[in-house]
Amino acid sequence: MDYQPSNYLNSNVHLDKNRLFFNKWEMYKLLAPHRLPFRIPYTALFSKQSLHYFVYQQAPFYIKPIDTWAGKKIARITPEYGGYTFQLPNGDSHYLPSEGELLQQLLHYYSHTHTIIQEHAPILPFNNRSIDIRVHMQRDKSGYWLYAGDLVRIGGEDAIVSNLFSKGGGVADTNFVLSNMFNYYQVNLIKKNLKKSGFAIANLLDYYYHFIDIGADFSVDHEGNLWLLEVNTNDKNGRPSYDLFKELPNKTMHKQMVAKDKERKRFWKKKN
Repeated sequence: MDYQPSNYLNSNVHLDKNRLFFNKWEMYKLLAPHRLPFRIPYTALFSKQSLHYFVYQQAPFYIKPIDTWAGKKIARITPEYGGYTFQLPNGDSHYLPSEGELLQQLLHYYSHTHTIIQEHAPILPFNNRSIDIRVHMQRDKSGYWLYAGDLVRIGGEDAIVSNLFSKGGGVADTNFVLSNMFNYYQVNLIKKNLKKSGFAIANLLDYYYHFIDIGADFSVDHEGNLWLLEVNTNDKNGRPSYDLFKELPNKTMHKQMVAKDKERKRFWKKKN
């Protein structure tokens, strides 16, 4: 691709050597200093001070555990009616009338959990549902990165994250969804930027560790800008799911991903 991140290694970024991955906070530190083809929501470690900063902005924000996936224990905080609505992925919500009570609720809910606090990216919904675009990068048998494909994940009714498929959520073809949201020129530009973004992330991570599968999740704003929501990599607990692509009407991308995975396993086994 025609985009390369700067040749820069941040010594303050740390790989979890037990699980062999970068948690959400380390991934943010790794990516944030670079000029990339997407935007990253402002993120900080959760503390009384960082909460006060986000509350002062009077805009929605998220609390996320640094080491979970699939939307586990994410909460969305929305300032309203002079207080704050604390909403969980399962739809449960509580109204807290003051910053102090919000802090106590968060300290209780996230006790013994390291978390980040992150601004709400300007996500453009589809049919009044939260969506994101999953981009999958896959390393081939020779070690080169391939753009394996993309799809749209659609959150269920009232879901605060798009990877919770209950109440009518699921996956959809990227071109179909984007074509219902943008004109032809914008769709092509977004698709081009998705590919640039996938390669930019993969090439940058190569400075730190030799991953073989990357799943990056993006939202799109009203102007067609990409916002990075999360980066998932293969680690000792597994890898970004190929099976998401199996849910698409066209199974071609899933079949190609599985075939490439088998091919590289055979090749690397022979080589070793």
